[in-house]
Amino acid sequence: MLREEALYAVGQGTGNTSFSMVYDTGEVLTHFLGRRACTMVTGSADSIFYRAPGGTVRIDPTSGTAEHIAPMRPPCYEGVIISGGLLHWGSWKCRCQLSLYGHICLAPAGDFNYRPGLGESRLESGFGDPTRVEKFKVHPDDWPRHDGSSGRAPDTRVVIPRQVIEQWTSGLSSSALPTAPVVGGGIVFVGDHNGLLRALDASDGTLKWKAYTGGAIFQAPAVWQGRVYLGSADGHVYTFEAATGRLLWRFRAAPSQRWIPVFGKLISTWPVAGGVVVDDGVVYTAAGMAHYDGTHVYALNAVTGEIKWYNDTSGKLSQQTSSGISLQGSLYIHEGQLCFAGGNACSLASYDLKTGECTSKPNNRFSSASRTAFYPYYPEYGQYMSLNHTLADGRILNYTVDYSGTRHSTLALLEPLSSGAKKLPPHWRFLPRAQELKKKPSIVWQSGPQAKYNSFVVAPDTVLTGSQTLSENRTSFALTAISIEDSSQLWRKELPAAVVKGGTAVDHKARIFVSLEDGHVLCFGAAPE
Repeated sequence: MLREEALYAVGQGTGNTSFSMVYDTGEVLTHFLGRRACTMVTGSADSIFYRAPGGTVRIDPTSGTAEHIAPMRPPCYEGVIISGGLLHWGSWKCRCQLSLYGHICLAPAGDFNYRPGLGESRLESGFGDPTRVEKFKVHPDDWPRHDGSSGRAPDTRVVIPRQVIEQWTSGLSSSALPTAPVVGGGIVFVGDHNGLLRALDASDGTLKWKAYTGGAIFQAPAVWQGRVYLGSADGHVYTFEAATGRLLWRFRAAPSQRWIPVFGKLISTWPVAGGVVVDDGVVYTAAGMAHYDGTHVYALNAVTGEIKWYNDTSGKLSQQTSSGISLQGSLYIHEGQLCFAGGNACSLASYDLKTGECTSKPNNRFSSASRTAFYPYYPEYGQYMSLNHTLADGRILNYTVDYSGTRHSTLALLEPLSSGAKKLPPHWRFLPRAQELKKKPSIVWQSGPQAKYNSFVVAPDTVLTGSQTLSENRTSFALTAISIEDSSQLWRKELPAAVVKGGTAVDHKARIFVSLEDGHVLCFGAAPE
């Protein structure tokens, strides 16, 4: 790149491949971060932009320092487009290393306050006393949270029926993608991208009540002690009485009321897109989209909505590069930590449950480990679900899909890991030959390569799968019960559309509830003998 003060050479890789030099003598002035693979280098009066490992980098020509714009990478042939005082990232030609897809535009922030603190009240009262709710009994073997538990482990003690029949179908909406269902107290709760929460009678699918939020509901609700909690793309957390739908309170997790268009719909700059997790009387949630706008993480009293702790610093973990955590995954709890996918600069975001301290380590030189296609924004890319479930006898049920949904392993049952063996890395079945594990677990059985899986429920002796299969230029969708012992198919039910990601739930009566991408919710129960 030719600039008035120097010639800039942007080379690939690490080392001294990128530098500025004096025109007349060739004297090297500064060295800076190398380029990653194929992308155009572009510049403005005070910046040079190009692709670095994991996203976009902005170089300050005067100092050579690098600032990371982690969530997106420039398209190969255009680079970052500078026009009218705005920065534009166009659509990509490939699917590598992405968190944010599509055409993205950034504007000058001016004196906008990204960390306003908690000077103003974010909590809004609903109707009546939030501490008193109608009795609502959830059986221990119901499915009151997404994937069944706060740890997102999709297992159940309920025995799947040997044969099933469809008991009812509810046509929720043909225009909005539904969330995965949760079920408790005889009610199935489903949200959708129109911002509507519905409570359906588990016995016949009739509507018990409905409630509205101000934005899309991207993740499944959570049920706890007679209350239903959910996050909305309007930047709020909502709490309703489970029996009646009465609004108890809502809390604005977004630092301010600011809206942007995202794929044709207005949502908050800080949507609560990763949902909520309820554990031991505390609601955990996070709001945000990109680290440079800020990531806001909360623990709230589950009854009153009052703040227990608040972290608004993790969007900027590194002062050197201004990079940090971008909210790019659904929330879950693991070993005393609140976790979610954190984008290209920080593959796993984690926070201490008691204090809110961010325990993720900043990476000043982009991580390439996290390559997410966040399902709420991009169902066509992120619709498939990996499984790595260890059974009581040590054997492992495993299915692996990459971030873009283009590479799939087979569903397989593996022998237990040898004593002292390291835990399998998440995508170990996709490692290049040179990096393959020296000792891999033996395969007991594996399914055919055609099936791609959207959901799993691991039950005693059975794994319940929502899948889609391409054969003879036709895609078929199915709910299938597979024997864990020998992979035999116990039963298969054809479906009119794909199951939403993680969109299968089982209650204590062994009823199976399935959310489909065409807006329907189906219920299957044991067939009469």
